[in-house]
Amino acid sequence: RLNRRQKAILVGSLLGDANINKRGKCHRALFKHSGRQRHLLAWKRQEFDSITGMGINDFQQVVKGNTYDFCQFVTLTHPEFSTMHNIFYSPTKGKIVPANIAGLIKDTISLAVWIMDDGAKDNVGMTIQTHSFSKREVERLIRALKLNFNLLCTMRKNKGKFIIYFPKSQIPKLWRLIRAHILPEYRYKFPLTP
Repeated sequence: RLNRRQKAILVGSLLGDANINKRGKCHRALFKHSGRQRHLLAWKRQEFDSITGMGINDFQQVVKGNTYDFCQFVTLTHPEFSTMHNIFYSPTKGKIVPANIAGLIKDTISLAVWIMDDGAKDNVGMTIQTHSFSKREVERLIRALKLNFNLLCTMRKNKGKFIIYFPKSQIPKLWRLIRAHILPEYRYKFPLTP
């Protein structure tokens, strides 16, 4: 079974770059990052070592006519991944923010993983790039962040989609909550941190 830490990391990853897909009767998790984020992928691979049968696969992929470096690994199939697929995926829309997200993103490591995946420094604030989610889903995430972590953030429009913005006043609190989980290579995403 996935332990509590693995489940929390999976929740943060599913809000970010991870996916779950079916293989045989059950599902497995796919973790894929750009080559520049290999440190993060290697850390995730270690965290899921107990349920992963393969190492990291480094490869190149053509995206919009340009070639990029990527890296990935997949877990073994397991009924718990099938359960998470049922929560985070819609038959018609693909990956979604579930209605019960506030009950799922309770651990600070989930928040840290999500920010390492999709967070970005924005002058003296920070954004989370939630472009793949609807306005309603982003609003749901903002409510969950307020309820579970007392973080006050707003929504911004970016490239026709909606992203989450943490103003300067929230950065010290955010940093205190998740700094123990942030890999050294990702501290640059946090403005005004020691």
